Amino acid sequence: MRKAILASAVLAAMVSGSVLAAEVYSKDGTTLKIGGRAEFRGDFIGNGGQEIEGSMANKSRFRLNVGGETQIADGLTGFGFYEAEQGVNSSGDNTPTNNLKQRYMFAGIGTQFGDISFGKQDTAGVQISQMSDDGQIWTGGQKTFINAGNEQINNTIAYSNVFADVLSIKASAIAAEEKNGNGYGLSGLYATPFGLDIGLGYAMNDVSKDKFRGNVDETGSANQFIGGLSYSIASLTLGGTYTQGTYDFDNASDVDYNGVELSGTYKFDNGFRIMAAYAKAQYEGKGAGESKYDKDDFFELTGQYHFNKSLRTYLSYKIDNRSKGDYSDIENDKIAYDVENTLRLGLRYDF
Repeated sequence: MRKAILASAVLAAMVSGSVLAAEVYSKDGTTLKIGGRAEFRGDFIGNGGQEIEGSMANKSRFRLNVGGETQIADGLTGFGFYEAEQGVNSSGDNTPTNNLKQRYMFAGIGTQFGDISFGKQDTAGVQISQMSDDGQIWTGGQKTFINAGNEQINNTIAYSNVFADVLSIKASAIAAEEKNGNGYGLSGLYATPFGLDIGLGYAMNDVSKDKFRGNVDETGSANQFIGGLSYSIASLTLGGTYTQGTYDFDNASDVDYNGVELSGTYKFDNGFRIMAAYAKAQYEGKGAGESKYDKDDFFELTGQYHFNKSLRTYLSYKIDNRSKGDYSDIENDKIAYDVENTLRLGLRYDF
């Protein structure tokens, strides 16, 4: 969306952790900011489509990020960013969780010709998938199709630049540690003067596993095209993305993918917001006896209230359109449970 156009890729990534990140150090051209969030998320009725046996599944999380920048010379800066997330145990007991997830860790150099960064970070296509990523329970799933189009990917080299304050160009490459894991991506996002943003991206990477047929060893390649539109007028923002891609295996049949996401948000003057989203993603195996199955197929409705810039609460309802017996993978295993909707209650504090 427009905020992605008006900032560099690196600054957008830093701000995404918390728009309220506090500057804790500034001296001799070097600054350091700390931010994050504490968020309670309680799911009722369903948990990822499966019925909750008790009363509530706790999906709470805590994020902490640190970002720094130093001025080297006119038009030349250095920067670094780190963010981690900790969740809660799903067992329901009071033992501490060891689930500390490293989300981002990269360093880079900013020049008048663009920024280049190295480490664990978003690939180029994420600026397009974010155009419809407004849900509280689950949207933005299209970016997970291949690594080269996904967020928070290790061993990524990224370049970004903004031209004339209206065109954001990003490119990325994955120098993978494992065999057959390299990839690359390119995307552009153009902001028109009347509130319409237009995005287009392409990504490709090598693969070494057939995750659709038991995660067996299988070489090949995967690619995806993604396009997005968003439109903002007054208090209304609409977004939509479409992704199409293919896994092309050397010794197994291909797997096609297509997915669409639509989202809308309306902001009232009194702190209330209403959001709606729809997502459908489908895999189709090209081998004998293989067929289509829905990875995602749902509506999401959310009401949100902002007490101030730091504290918000929300209530979301996800309507899952899949049914028991639908194909859950290309090996023709079926969903063995009645698919349940999800009601999520959230309270989020940003700092």
